[in-house]
Formats: sequence, structure tokens, C-alpha cells
Amino acid sequence: MNRQKCVALMAGVVFCGVLSVRAGAVEGAGMMLDEANQSIAAASVAVEDARAAIEKGKQLITQIPADSELLPEVKEILVAAAENWKLAVAALDGAKESAARITTASTQEIAGDYKLLATVNAGVAMSGAKVVQTGLLFVEAVAHDKTESLGIIRMAMQDALAATSQVEFNYERVKTLVAEKYSK
Repeated sequence: MNRQKCVALMAGVVFCGVLSVRAGAVEGAGMMLDEANQSIAAASVAVEDARAAIEKGKQLITQIPADSELLPEVKEILVAAAENWKLAVAALDGAKESAARITTASTQEIAGDYKLLATVNAGVAMSGAKVVQTGLLFVEAVAHDKTESLGIIRMAMQDALAATSQVEFNYERVKTLVAEKYSK
């Protein structure tokens, strides 16, 4: 085999190798996007459920007497629910933004970091939505004078708030680690 044929053959092998690595990277990014989208889909359902709870809660609030001794607690819970609603919506948007960058990432490692950010953001959205839903269960119980269930709902609300706080903390840690990784 002469030198020219050998060089052409090696160039073809290298070119095919590059194409297969690129195809593998695209396939890997596609799998990462699918996984991120699964997390986003679950978070979207939770956020939509929270949105429905808010709409129902608007009607329920009018059923609570203005002189109810539980009104201050209802207001406190609604404040927490409102804060977590904003958090859930923003986190869901952040998850979608991160997921959209997975397939355009220049390396598999960067795509993995976008997937991680999308997944963690989706978790923040889900936990925020859970606080909203739990808070509005409290409003519903007060509106329907089901005071026997308030103790359980209070505990569930405390647990949901604690879980959300932990998920937010973890998200901030992940975000900081990813940012530090690329700031070097």
C-alpha cells in the first residue's frame, strides 16, 4: 500500500471516529435531556396542582368568618404559600432553561451540569408547590370548620417548609459548585 492510500485510510478512520464520538455525545445529551424532561414534567404537574389549589383557595377564603380566631394563622400560612408559589414558578422556569441548553452544550460534561441544574431546579419547584398545596389544605380545613385535622396539617406544613428549605440549600450548593467549576 502506498503512502497516499495509507494516509487517506487513516484520515477516514479518524473522521469516522470523530463522527461516532460526536454521535455518542449527541445521543448522551439526548438521554440527559429526556431525564431532565422527566423531572420537569413531574414538577410541572405539581405546579399545576398548586395553581388549581390557589384558585380553589381564593373561593375558600371568603368562607372564613372575619372574626375567626384562626384568621391570623391563615394569613401566616398564605404568606408562606405565596412565597413558595413564586419560588416554584421561578424554579420551574430555571429548570426549563437549563434543560434547553443540554443539547447545545459543547461537551458532555457541560451537558451533564445543565442536566443536574435542571433536575435540582425541578426539585425546588416541586417542593415549593407542595408547600402551596399543604397551605391551602389548611385554608380549606378552616373554611369548612374541620378543626380536628388542623394539627396534622400544621405538622405537614412544617415538614413541607423544612423540606423546601433543604432542597433550596442543596440547589444553591449545586449551583455554586457548578459555577466554581467553570470560573477557574
